[in-house]
Amino acid sequence: MQHTEYGYVSPTEDHCYHDLERWLADKKKRERRAKKHGAFNLHKGGGDHAKSKTL
Repeated sequence: MQHTEYGYVSPTEDHCYHDLERWLADKKKRERRAKKHGAFNLHKGGGDHAKSKTL
């Protein structure tokens, strides 16, 4: 048993927690980077493509 911030856990659980924490940290970095570069800004760029099409 290993003592972690979650209490005493088995080595397998400790490995899972470590992987999860790393994934969450990377997710936060990806979201910050995407927000900084405007990946979720729907109004960025040219005109509306649906309006520009002719029927």
